[in-house]
Amino acid sequence: MEMNDTGSSAIRNIEDAADRMIELLSQLFKSNTILISVHGVSSDPLLRVFNREQLLGPDIQGSVLFDAIGSLILLNDNGPLLVSDTHKQPASPALDFIHTQGVHSFIGVPLLTEDGESLGTICLLDPAAGRHTKGDLDLLSAMAYFFTYIMNLERKLEDLEQRRQTKMDLFAMLSHEIRTPMNGIIGMTDLMMTTEMNEQQQYYMEIIESSNAKLLQFLNDVLDFSKMEAGKLLIEKEPFDIITALEESVYLFSTKAFEKNLEVILNVDSEIPLYVLGDAPKIRQIIMNIVSNALKFTHAGEILIELKSLPVLREEIGIRITVTDSGIGIAQDKLKLLFNKYTQVHQSSELHHYGGTGLGLAICKQLVELMGGEISAESQEGTGTKLEVTLYLEKYTSLPSIPFEKDVLDAIKILVVDDNQTSLDVISSVLEDWSVAVSSARTAGEALELLAANNHYDLILMDKDIAGTEATELAKHMRQLVPGRKLPVILLAPLGTNLDEETKAQFSSIIIKPIRKVHLLNNILALLKHSKPES
Repeated sequence: MEMNDTGSSAIRNIEDAADRMIELLSQLFKSNTILISVHGVSSDPLLRVFNREQLLGPDIQGSVLFDAIGSLILLNDNGPLLVSDTHKQPASPALDFIHTQGVHSFIGVPLLTEDGESLGTICLLDPAAGRHTKGDLDLLSAMAYFFTYIMNLERKLEDLEQRRQTKMDLFAMLSHEIRTPMNGIIGMTDLMMTTEMNEQQQYYMEIIESSNAKLLQFLNDVLDFSKMEAGKLLIEKEPFDIITALEESVYLFSTKAFEKNLEVILNVDSEIPLYVLGDAPKIRQIIMNIVSNALKFTHAGEILIELKSLPVLREEIGIRITVTDSGIGIAQDKLKLLFNKYTQVHQSSELHHYGGTGLGLAICKQLVELMGGEISAESQEGTGTKLEVTLYLEKYTSLPSIPFEKDVLDAIKILVVDDNQTSLDVISSVLEDWSVAVSSARTAGEALELLAANNHYDLILMDKDIAGTEATELAKHMRQLVPGRKLPVILLAPLGTNLDEETKAQFSSIIIKPIRKVHLLNNILALLKHSKPES
């Protein structure tokens, strides 16, 4: 008996399917010989033979016998053929040849595509006349139909893969051809923006610059998504600083947030190690897509970006990136569509035109899932949106992200003044983690009252935009309450703020918002060192 090994449980291709089919047929039928012949699937015909007892010699187990049976099937209008006794059938060269090989009864069933194209034959052969019945013919026809379905599916998958590759090649070619003149346009636009222009010309150039950025983003989105659909996008593993990656990504949007008068707040967990192993460019892409979306749909209020550590799994570090905005929010019936490709869940209005490809968050979802993570969203229409990304990355080092002990500022008293409650809470929490005795105020009046009641503060952190009060005037009033002391006052100013020399002179130091923890700590330590005598 001849039979290929079918020990593997998975059907990986048409060859595996043929092996399984011939094994199944050997169990369903008592025929001595079972043949499967397939052509048109690969370059070489696929032949499978099962013998209970040796009936066919090795020299005729190939295409010769299949051709003879195939010719008889073709003469039968390409339909299933049952021959009960080859000796009693009308003579023909094909039938005579089959009879001389010791085959006295057989069934031949064609394998046909949906379009009627012949892909091969399944045959049952036996040395005994009358072995096969009409019931056998019907059952084998059904099995042949099933096997043909598998082959048709295989051909469709191959065709789909070829189409995907063609599409990928087309996208790559178009991307290259479009990027070449695009780079020229962007370069010339940047040069023009540095020249003297009147107000109208400046306005036109800003439109060109914005259009350049949108077109380039569209190209990147479409190319990325086509790579993911084709399974060509690979995840790399390199050591990188996840905190710096987050902060730098957020800083790219801070100037735009300042122009919209939005508060951007960073809240980073100190427990995250200095370096992790992962795909830094793709993680930055995820962060930038989410923050960009939050910025697009938030017209007042704040955007809070948090990086938290999760329980460690073996050599992995779990991180959760959360972006919460106070924007327009998403209706509940549209929230489930948020990560679908080419989907816009917000309608443009007379005041705001949102635009976009509808691919950004779909790309984020696929990238996150490629890295074995999760992404989710919560939202209420009119109150804002919260997106969470959870990733598990390998630890590259156990060094802390900020190499200082938690009590580095023990016994230090600091007054924090900020009219944004979220920002005030985050700054206070960071300082308390360093063992600072923190007092907080949301208005100039509260700040002056606290300072008048307790003038032993070591340092003051003050936001530039305290409602209804100039920061420079407030700093002067504060110093008047502590005569004879050089009280350090740090100004917290959003990225993009232009400060004149007089304003800068009123403050001991200036820290850019969103605040990076390491900058905050280094500034405080430097000022305290110079404001206190050596012990």
